[in-house]
Amino acid sequence: MRESIMRRCARLATRAALLAASASCIDWKQSTALPEDSVRRFVSLVQTLDGSRTAQLVDRVAPSPGSGAPVTAELPSQVLRGGTVQTTVSSSTPFSRVVFSVPGNTDHWELTLPQPVTSATVLLVISVEMPKTTFTLQVAGGGTANTGPYQSTDLGVIFVGTGEIQTNVTWDTKADVDLHLIDPSGKEIYYASRNSPTGGQLDLDSNAGCGSDGPRAENIFWGDGIVVPHGEYILRVDYWSSCGAPATNYTVTINLRGQPPKIFTGRVTGTGTSGGAGSGKTISVFTY
Repeated sequence: MRESIMRRCARLATRAALLAASASCIDWKQSTALPEDSVRRFVSLVQTLDGSRTAQLVDRVAPSPGSGAPVTAELPSQVLRGGTVQTTVSSSTPFSRVVFSVPGNTDHWELTLPQPVTSATVLLVISVEMPKTTFTLQVAGGGTANTGPYQSTDLGVIFVGTGEIQTNVTWDTKADVDLHLIDPSGKEIYYASRNSPTGGQLDLDSNAGCGSDGPRAENIFWGDGIVVPHGEYILRVDYWSSCGAPATNYTVTINLRGQPPKIFTGRVTGTGTSGGAGSGKTISVFTY
């Protein structure tokens, strides 16, 4: 009887140990959702055009306007969810710091420049977690100890598809710029072949054939719930037509879930290629 009881206790102890070991192997994942009152739900990254300076997220409300340099920022009326805005911040008075904020949020971005300037070109990545179809972006300049008046601009948001993979291009003229993406299966997604059997799709084709429609953007993505193919992706940009523009500046953004956005910029001239499959300049070869 005593041995039976001891064996039973040993079995119970072993079972408890196994349950404890199993529990320790469970992969509990923290939510990646951003706080509702964070500026990062609107602008996820701020950096200079050359990437040499990245803004710091300051965990307090934006400073009150004071005696700093008044600045102006050239901003479009529409921005792309998960896309990048290229803007020039300028002032007649030198500034060495730029503040970006959204009213009602408890934090803000501060971009510190290496030396005082009267003009700086900045890249703003619009968050894939954008909660609104319109929002107000405030921009102010200043020095290390002061902040100037804020420029407030209302921006409309184009809600394109996002997911495990999102790639897009935005540009600044009436030109027709095309985005091409070859997935690991060899399928090329572009304006004439918008869907891949793997689930990728082109859901925004702007300024097609020089028919200016406003957004000046294209977007290719694999949405939530789709098993995204693993392997090599080739991303290209084709200058289909200048549509009369002397030169066009473009910005490409690659959003891979769980990774910081990758940004590429360039400038194209000429009349365009009128290109189809296989056309364009390779911007990035990336692996997912």
